[in-house]
Amino acid sequence: MDEDHDSSLLKGLKEKVGEEFHKVTDIKDSVVDKITDIKDATEENTSIAKELASYQGSNMKSEGQFLKKIFQNKEMVFMKTDAVAIVLRKLGGNEEFLELVDKLTREGYRLVHQESVRNIPLGFGFNYPLGSLYYFQHVKYIGNT
Repeated sequence: MDEDHDSSLLKGLKEKVGEEFHKVTDIKDSVVDKITDIKDATEENTSIAKELASYQGSNMKSEGQFLKKIFQNKEMVFMKTDAVAIVLRKLGGNEEFLELVDKLTREGYRLVHQESVRNIPLGFGFNYPLGSLYYFQHVKYIGNT
């Protein structure tokens, strides 16, 4: 009986090990599936981040080229049409700027918007402020659609 008992015990043990092996295999497959899902989501997010970085990079380059064009302009008035005038006020030149505002106002232009031009980072925590852009619109175009 010892041999029958041992054989029966080994058979039961073998069945139990087989069941546990299937459970472990199922858990492994589940973990692999979850890792694959995470990997796919990460790759998708990385792709989106790359596209955004590329888009922002080209926009920053375009913005930089436009600012360079503005600041290379020798005059304070960057652009002037019958409808609008865009004035660059660089650091300093306060009297010139005020005289120009007076002239534009007498011509019928009104200040409608002002924005600071971003600082240029110089490194070591220093920034160089470039100035401000002032947008004037001729009164005959204000309120017209």
